[in-house]
Amino acid sequence: MRKHILAALLLLGAANWAHAQTFEPGYLVLQRGDTLRGEVENAFWEEPAKTVRFRPTATARPVTYTSQQLRSLSLASGRLLRHELLTIDLDAETRLPYLSHRITHRPRPDSVMADVLVQGPATLLGIVLNETRHYFVQRPGQPRLELAAHNYLLYKDGTERIADANNFRGQLLLYFGDCAAVTALLPGTAFTDEGLRRVVRTYNRACSGVPQSAELPEPAAAAARPHVVTRWGVTAGLRYNSLRLHDPLGNGGALEGYNADGAVHALGGLYADVMAGGRRFALHGDVQASRFGNTQPLRVAATSTSLASSFQWSGTNVVAHFGLRAFLPVGTLGQAVAGLGYEVNSFWGVTSEFVYGDRVSDFIYPFRGTLLPYLEAGFSQKRLTLMANGRVYEPDYFYQLNYQPWSLALTLSYRLNADSDALPK
Repeated sequence: MRKHILAALLLLGAANWAHAQTFEPGYLVLQRGDTLRGEVENAFWEEPAKTVRFRPTATARPVTYTSQQLRSLSLASGRLLRHELLTIDLDAETRLPYLSHRITHRPRPDSVMADVLVQGPATLLGIVLNETRHYFVQRPGQPRLELAAHNYLLYKDGTERIADANNFRGQLLLYFGDCAAVTALLPGTAFTDEGLRRVVRTYNRACSGVPQSAELPEPAAAAARPHVVTRWGVTAGLRYNSLRLHDPLGNGGALEGYNADGAVHALGGLYADVMAGGRRFALHGDVQASRFGNTQPLRVAATSTSLASSFQWSGTNVVAHFGLRAFLPVGTLGQAVAGLGYEVNSFWGVTSEFVYGDRVSDFIYPFRGTLLPYLEAGFSQKRLTLMANGRVYEPDYFYQLNYQPWSLALTLSYRLNADSDALPK
């Protein structure tokens, strides 16, 4: 039961998945007016960007800029962000724990990096704040109009329900009511980037009075990139298991100090990382198989207090890892990786035999996991990831002998599928 509980907690903790850095061609415009051209790290921002990393060339060390130092940034994949002072309704909320029973508005000015969705006589900006989508429309000679997703709780007929207070179509009807081409679109307009882009572009073409050729260029359509991606591949490496026997009474039994394994075994397997959002964390899973123990009996000489004996303990250990990994950029070299999670063991083809004089019995039992997580650290560059993994297992005993199992593994993983974040060449 406890294994299932911990696995569930790990899955719940993966709401903020992400993965490694991706630099792509782009430019920054600083507040002092300088334009820096080179490579910008695409952090796949969902909330307004607080910091941005830039390098002039692929081999240069990245420099971090705060959003307050920037006027705008542009990525070759199509995203354009601009520093704007916006009046944002902080009571616009869609997260269930924060919903109230009243429709309230709390506009506050804030300076943020906003997505530029449409440029021209009329503009469209967008941000996500606390998981709630806000859009900002402005046409010539008019104040900026905010459109925000807004839910509230409604108690009706003995049941509490979530109601939608987002009247964006009515707001747009008042704002663009003098443009017949826009008002004809509104009944079928969705509260999405593309839906509102269509509205603002229609105004610019049909009602702005500015010829099409005179409109400002809009950001190029961003390359289609899935919000959630999976990276998978193969793993190979080495694993060391220690199960050293110890007599707590100090009687110096025949097996005192012997290690039931104490050998390095080759391992192989498959892995998958599920990533999304800001590309900084991953939900990791893998399956690995390796041998354990010794295939040949280990003989123990007789002593003054014990008979000659031997033991043989071997088989195949198949483990499944479920956990979280964090990726930290290291200059231009790659990413440092750290992780933790839970390991589920299974044992196949086990040989377990202890011979003492003329008596034959089973030897020690397979090692069992605890609620303590495994820990891992390593380095990732392009398709390769080198990781070291350490794990302590539940202590056990064999007759009067105690043992505390632990293991270390060193693995090299190779990603087989293509990087969906890489720009086409």
